[in-house]
Amino acid sequence: MINKLDIPLETLTREKVLEENKRVHKLEDQFYLERHPEQTNFYQSRLVKKTVDQVCSLLDSPSEDILELGCGTGYLYLEFLRRGYKITGVDLSAEMISVLESKIKKTDRKRSRLVVNDVETFADIDDKKYSAIIVSALLHHLYDFESVIKMYCDRLMPGGVFLIFFEPLKQNINSVIRYRIHQTLAGIDETIYRQKMIRQKISILEGEYHHADYQRQFGGIDPYRLKDLFGEKGLKTLQIDKYCARRFGLSSFLATRFLKTQNTFNLLAKK
Repeated sequence: MINKLDIPLETLTREKVLEENKRVHKLEDQFYLERHPEQTNFYQSRLVKKTVDQVCSLLDSPSEDILELGCGTGYLYLEFLRRGYKITGVDLSAEMISVLESKIKKTDRKRSRLVVNDVETFADIDDKKYSAIIVSALLHHLYDFESVIKMYCDRLMPGGVFLIFFEPLKQNINSVIRYRIHQTLAGIDETIYRQKMIRQKISILEGEYHHADYQRQFGGIDPYRLKDLFGEKGLKTLQIDKYCARRFGLSSFLATRFLKTQNTFNLLAKK
């Protein structure tokens, strides 16, 4: 499916980027994670567990309130909910929130609050402070991610934890040989993925994300710029993890471990 919207980059505004994200994520609906196995393959699943463990180790108890921005269909949200935390999830897609809601056990619903809204509007109507704020695969969809980070740093309680998870990393692969191997491995990974989607009769939203993935058009996000932003707001960056996200776990493992061609990062900070 090719995106028929031909919007010049220079004419994009915050409103247009937001509308594009609403449009695209409505198309994703219940098949979001099936279309994005790079978020759930064995390599990424191990990283999710490790990261959630780290966040939990920095919180005093499961009674802490967590906010997840861009919760989607819940692959991080549900991990924290299973561990007993009270959590608020915000996503602009009513369709994806509906899918997440259907996955929550009745016994866990009292600790769950789901809100359909964009993150900037939510900040205007919610004045609560949280012990942890999780931003999951969201920043690259935003027109001005820096202002959003600054805004939510103020919503973090003293001693609170801020996690940026699964964001595109600005790459700089100096070795021509490593880059070619990296591209070859990526091509094989993508070919197998497309064949799998055809067999499962799940459409690939090819071209639809061009404007919704706004920050990718600038090469991704620099985690060290985020580190500086956190420093300005009184947060200390504890860790930056860089890795290669691919459709399948083996491709991620090989590219991360041997090629060192990372394209994705996580960042953990504390106030």
